Amino acid sequence: MGLEKKAKAAQLSVLSKYGVLADFSALEDAELDRALKGGIPAAAAQDLTFATWCDQLLGQGTRVPVARFDGPIAGQTRLTNLAAGHELVKSLKARDRQLQTSLKAARLEIVTLQSELQALRQTRAHAVLVEPVSDIAQQLRDWYNRTTPPLHRILWEIKEIEGAIFEHQGQLNRDYRKQLVEIILNALADLEHLGFFIEVELRDASSREPIAPSVVLHRSQPFDGEEYEREGFAFVVDGVQPDVLEAASEFLWPGRALPSVNNQIRFDCHVNVALNQRLAMSEDEMFHLSCFMHKLFEAMARSGDHRPRGTLREKVILCLLLSCTAPCMPARLQRQELPRLQDTFYRGHSPLTAQDLNTDPNASAGKIVEYLFHILHAQIWR
Repeated sequence: MGLEKKAKAAQLSVLSKYGVLADFSALEDAELDRALKGGIPAAAAQDLTFATWCDQLLGQGTRVPVARFDGPIAGQTRLTNLAAGHELVKSLKARDRQLQTSLKAARLEIVTLQSELQALRQTRAHAVLVEPVSDIAQQLRDWYNRTTPPLHRILWEIKEIEGAIFEHQGQLNRDYRKQLVEIILNALADLEHLGFFIEVELRDASSREPIAPSVVLHRSQPFDGEEYEREGFAFVVDGVQPDVLEAASEFLWPGRALPSVNNQIRFDCHVNVALNQRLAMSEDEMFHLSCFMHKLFEAMARSGDHRPRGTLREKVILCLLLSCTAPCMPARLQRQELPRLQDTFYRGHSPLTAQDLNTDPNASAGKIVEYLFHILHAQIWR
């Protein structure tokens, strides 16, 4: 660096540190180095005399001109005679440009680091999701994703009936019932392909004679040589109308006529599910599946004629909540430490009896919603 540039650099350095605008153009190289070094602390320099400051900063006996404000300037003075700090201004502007360039570079680096941090977080979240998951859990996740879209469509369409139940525009309850029968039959067929053995039987629940014969709505056909665990789940849903048989027949065997059935009869729907011995399924996953299936069959039963649609809407909503909070789903996989659905209770409420800890598939709406709140709370505060 030449003496001229070094003098300008020393001038800027001293101005920045001590607030003194001095002319260093007459100093030698060694004196400029001392000025650039700035060996006197800024706070200590405030109590020094000018002579002492020069002696300590530049060397014994060295003095430099210092810019000071004079009295009033005569009006006829040319501006060029006042612009003595032209070179200093250029240096200050150059330094400002350097600082602005450094600032932009720092901001870009911050943006880059933030992007890298976000990528790391996503990678970490993905790593959590791709932790070893059993084949059956992965298949169940796909099964939930296939089963629930029609439920979303039904939920959008459900509207309360105004006026007399048969004097209204729009779909009747049996239209929803028909859709739900198709959803259930498709879901059962898909579960059967995954390795489940399922039997669904309708039994006459009336006390009047003659009692209608039982009807098998679905029964899996096991493959030769395959055995099924007795452990699984079973439940009964009451209040099923007989026209579900007609809907099932139209779906499975189009054009096939069925014997007429008294529309006043109500069936109990008995559902039994067992798992192939070759499949390993957690108790948590099995219980959650049983709750989902129970609500799905309840939705079909609660879509009966002369019934308010609020109950149907509730069962469909609970199905959707259970589908997104299942142990195999992403929201649940990210929070393995959360309690299971069957162990979930409202804050401050403790079960009074062992019966409260049962694994009845007919989980209450409060339990299902509270379980969802636990997952959402964990997502927010993670």
